[in-house]
Amino acid sequence: MNNRKKQDQHQDINSLGKIQPQALELEEAVLGALLLEKTAYQAIDNIISEEDFYSDIHKSIFSSILKLISKREPVDMLTVVQQLKKDGELESVGGPLYISQLTDRVGSASHIEYHARIIAQKAISRRIIQAATDIQRMAYDETQDVAETLEYFEKSLSAVQPKNSNTQSLIMSEALSLTLDAANERQSQLNRGEISCIPTNIESLTRSLDGGWRKPDLIIIGARPSMGKTQMALSFAKSAAESGSTVGLFSIEMNTEQLVNRYLLEDERIDTRNLLTGQLSNQEWEAIDEQSGKLYNLPIHILDHHSIRYLNNIKSEARRLKRKNDLKLLIVDYLGLIRTNMKFERRQLEIAYITSELKSLAKELGIPIIVLSQLSRPEKGGKVRVPRLEDLRESGDIEQDADMVLFIHKPDYYDPDLTEWSNMGMIVISKYRNGERNKVVQFAHDSRYKKIFEPTGPTPTIDNVPF
Repeated sequence: MNNRKKQDQHQDINSLGKIQPQALELEEAVLGALLLEKTAYQAIDNIISEEDFYSDIHKSIFSSILKLISKREPVDMLTVVQQLKKDGELESVGGPLYISQLTDRVGSASHIEYHARIIAQKAISRRIIQAATDIQRMAYDETQDVAETLEYFEKSLSAVQPKNSNTQSLIMSEALSLTLDAANERQSQLNRGEISCIPTNIESLTRSLDGGWRKPDLIIIGARPSMGKTQMALSFAKSAAESGSTVGLFSIEMNTEQLVNRYLLEDERIDTRNLLTGQLSNQEWEAIDEQSGKLYNLPIHILDHHSIRYLNNIKSEARRLKRKNDLKLLIVDYLGLIRTNMKFERRQLEIAYITSELKSLAKELGIPIIVLSQLSRPEKGGKVRVPRLEDLRESGDIEQDADMVLFIHKPDYYDPDLTEWSNMGMIVISKYRNGERNKVVQFAHDSRYKKIFEPTGPTPTIDNVPF
């Protein structure tokens, strides 16, 4: 071992006060097995990598073995020595003598997988120690943004996971098997009466979405002001929770009390003014008790803290809910208020970054994420058409990142003469990566627009609605 490598390891020990988790003898055994049997690497190529070795010497030897394998050349003591010599690493690892001694550490490669898994576990332990040390240093640094520290903390938890087959490509036969297994599991869930998708409270919408919200979709729900975006989101959250799914409801615009009041006001016996001014009658209090009983055990987690407007905090809380409560659906209200603590030349670029990160978060957590988006008010004069994809504010990249884009529209809001649309509205599925585009789904609501549901009677024609 050269002096530099000795010094590096000595510094690691001193910085932590004790020797880091390691298994040097098993590292030697794995390397020896690779030198003995040409097929040994196949058993561990998905378990450990070069960086999982504690010893720098062993890292260099393993790296030389990987180079030989990548060139489809045989791996034995002689070829590894030659490769190390070519790389200028032979003397630093102890010369040919040390390479020859590795084969004495093991009789065969029969236990190489077991040994490799222990090495991987030790590597994970070291990563945990390193992450904890970095986080402590960042926490003490008064110039460090706390949000960035939390983001690093969350990412560190993912980074210490084993580097297994999740990072490997799949041949078609394996990919097909994986896909068919998933299809079979969905069929089995249906036969058991379980749900593989998260249903909505509007049956025709659920059917149009082939069962509801699916992981890991990013769904954008856009609407102009006063179209009921938040109320629709509350309805989706409630129906998901009633089906047994844990829901995260992150509200940047409204606080918790305002959101829960909307749930309470679904009961028509409760007057909005009386609730907000403290003039509730005994009958209204009884109605609140009944409504509260229906809501009490719903697995909806509401977050309204002012810091939730920052993307890092959204991601951190979503990860926490996934770990602690098995989060199944995340709803964010709304996109235009999310910030990043980063500098962009234009807001359009920041929005593009946000939607890209939210899509990555959906894939990371394996959940659907619904994000509300406010559209610009229509120009005065003339008939107001149904929203289109180009109406999404500030960025065309929203459409690119989204798996679904839905628009809420109430024709009678802009044209009172369309009386047949009273207490009715439409959801336009403008983008659906896996289904029909530009499909119109109608919904009904009560006169106060607090309850949204599937229409039960005749529905108005869309022929007189500008598109």
